[in-house]
Amino acid sequence: MSDARYFPASESCRSSPQVPGGRRQLGIAFLAGNFTAWAVVFLFFLFTGYRIGFSTLFEELWGRVLVPSEKILDLPDHIVTELTALNGVLDNAGNPTGQLTHYTTLVHPDEDVAVGWSLNPNARITLYKLRALNPLNLDPPVLALRSEGRISNALSDYIRREARLEYRYTVGPDGFRTTVPVVPGARQILMVGDSVLFGEGVSDEGTMASQLQEQVGDDFRVVNAGVGGFSGEQALAMARKASRLGRYDALIYVACQNDFMLEEGVPYSVQAKQVLQKFAAVRETFRGRVIVLLEPYLQYVLDDILRSSGWWREMVTETDRLRREMPAAAREQGFEFIDGTEVFREYTRQSGTLLGRYGLYADDAHLSPLGNRLAAEKLYEALKAIGLITETRNFSHSSKRARNGHDASRQPRERPEPQEALLRGQRGG
Repeated sequence: MSDARYFPASESCRSSPQVPGGRRQLGIAFLAGNFTAWAVVFLFFLFTGYRIGFSTLFEELWGRVLVPSEKILDLPDHIVTELTALNGVLDNAGNPTGQLTHYTTLVHPDEDVAVGWSLNPNARITLYKLRALNPLNLDPPVLALRSEGRISNALSDYIRREARLEYRYTVGPDGFRTTVPVVPGARQILMVGDSVLFGEGVSDEGTMASQLQEQVGDDFRVVNAGVGGFSGEQALAMARKASRLGRYDALIYVACQNDFMLEEGVPYSVQAKQVLQKFAAVRETFRGRVIVLLEPYLQYVLDDILRSSGWWREMVTETDRLRREMPAAAREQGFEFIDGTEVFREYTRQSGTLLGRYGLYADDAHLSPLGNRLAAEKLYEALKAIGLITETRNFSHSSKRARNGHDASRQPRERPEPQEALLRGQRGG
């Protein structure tokens, strides 16, 4: 066995024969290699900056690479220890309590593989939206605890100091989010979707389903079968499952943009068409009455303000195309379609302020009680359009009060909000 591997590189080089002009060639090769490497790096940053915006690129580099230790939340170790013992969920803060995916205080794996996971029957969860340390955080930390749990004085003091909003979720014995007012009517309307429909960030009375229940009155019971983290296909699986357990007169699918952002390289609009084609299979199960509502992210609705600090241009362009093509795709399947972006833009025009749109969202993806009310009023109009409801109701008074923020009698008390990590354990999307 040769002992050459034990020799330092300098010894090997020293014994090598000298080639005339070798040092000059080596120096030129070294400079050329460095120049090429830096040129590649420069072109990469130039291309990336062009695609996402140079200010966004700088912010990402500064916040994630150059200064990666930015704190999101003031969270002492003894508080983490107690929250872990309570199986508390801390969302949007790195999951410090180590909650499992799809197996938390709110959800459990469903026996139906297509559904994936479901809400825990009779769950009672109290949530707190906590103070974020980083600036312009549109998706701040959220703490979720069982409402019946006992907490220490230290944790109580921490919540009192750090919480900005508080709200509660309740789940009925049927495994669906509670809709209020409770209506025992035999005729039912089923709503399916993800955390937007579930109502992350608002108490039971502030969800879209509860707001719609107020509109339809006692004639129909509105069932909120929304579960956080659901894809369009999971929402369809939930519709199938619910229809096996009860009779429904109509189906409402509340679609979020991320339902159609799952396949990389496939346009959102193409994915949406595929999902709607699958929903067509259950159309007759719901008496031929299907309504689709597309709800946009806050970053898209505020794109004229956020610009490079918001979404990548490619995502905005894709969403523009989705909104252009999805209405026709829905009509092709015989569905009524509502574009949530237009609903919110109309609200902006009527509110008289560009900043009014912020009040329609509980965070960057989920609607506030006011946003849910506006969506519910459009859903009520759609229910009349498909012939399920014939009674004419006047929303002008309530809408005007809502636009001006004076409807305290119907506006539920604001409380903080968890993200889909609560529903999915700890989620990335």
